[in-house]
Amino acid sequence: MKALKTTLIIVALLLVVLALGVVYLLRNLDDFVLGTIEDTGSRLTGTAVTLDSVELDLAAGSATLKGLVIDNPPGYGTDYAFALDTVKVDLDPASVTGSVLRLDEVAIAGARLNAEQKGTATNLSTILRSVRAASGEEAPPTNPEDPTDVRLALQRFAFTGTQATLTTEQYGEASLRVPDVVRTGIGDPATGLTPAELARQLLEAVLKEAQGAVGAALADRAKDAAKDAAKDKLKDKLNLSDDDMDSAEGALKSLFKGD
Repeated sequence: MKALKTTLIIVALLLVVLALGVVYLLRNLDDFVLGTIEDTGSRLTGTAVTLDSVELDLAAGSATLKGLVIDNPPGYGTDYAFALDTVKVDLDPASVTGSVLRLDEVAIAGARLNAEQKGTATNLSTILRSVRAASGEEAPPTNPEDPTDVRLALQRFAFTGTQATLTTEQYGEASLRVPDVVRTGIGDPATGLTPAELARQLLEAVLKEAQGAVGAALADRAKDAAKDAAKDKLKDKLNLSDDDMDSAEGALKSLFKGD
């Protein structure tokens, strides 16, 4: 009888300790997620990634990340590469206790992007190279059935309404249009991805679109500059004033239009 009483006391104490541990974990879960995002993001991008706050509401199935900033790599002068005021995450509450946490949507609207060109490279291409290099790094093996391994599956990712600026050595600063990025079905719902694998896929999708927009904008700028240079050379050779050149250009356009 005494042994049974002692056993019950030990079990009760263990339950109290376990309950305290759960409370501590839940109270510090926001900080844990914040640290994981900063550490994983910095390792992947090769530059500092900082996050102001994380607000988790597992019962409601939502999370809000505020003040996410990806710094520029060394050698670039703008304040940052990306600044995201708010990231909205919708998740399936029923999956919280499962082996794979299912995210219904990650939505980012109105991010600010500074694209900067230095020589033949840009800050975005430099970060993209770091992300791709990280993809080749050996990672410790993970077991999808191990409950201690965090696995994620994302149904929809939307990166929309980006406000972008392009700064170049030769042409100065101009606004830049970056296409919206929408991806679906990232990660198998049964096995999921590690946080690093998911972050890598999302970063690469956004950076590829942004770098493509930068390349197109630089090509347009170079084409316009070459056109202006040829126009100035022709004007000097024919000894024409600006008004004469504009009149001649207008006459040629009318001729080819058949006016």
